[in-house]
Amino acid sequence: MYTFPDLIKKIRDEAGLTQAEFAKALGVSAVLIAMVETGQKEVSKNLLIKIAELLNVHPSSITPFLFIDREKFSKDPSAIDKKFIEWGEKMQTHLIKDRAKLLKKYAN
Repeated sequence: MYTFPDLIKKIRDEAGLTQAEFAKALGVSAVLIAMVETGQKEVSKNLLIKIAELLNVHPSSITPFLFIDREKFSKDPSAIDKKFIEWGEKMQTHLIKDRAKLLKKYAN
């Protein structure tokens, strides 16, 4: 399962957008997108809402991935953790493969 920064980068890449194009569509700076994608900056509530609006999903569809701890999940996950990971991977695939298509119109 991807972390939030990785997920945002995957969605942007699938849409064929540069960081600058994605930033412009969101009304933010390319520097902010770069910092979020590299984990140097936490995503704000406002940015999360803007991303969700572009993807035409509710922000809660994205927020479960804000707090993924790869080390915790890579160890012996509980049954609930396994279900969460399975659900999360399906949701992420949907966001990347299906919802990223909505962003292609922002590519130059």
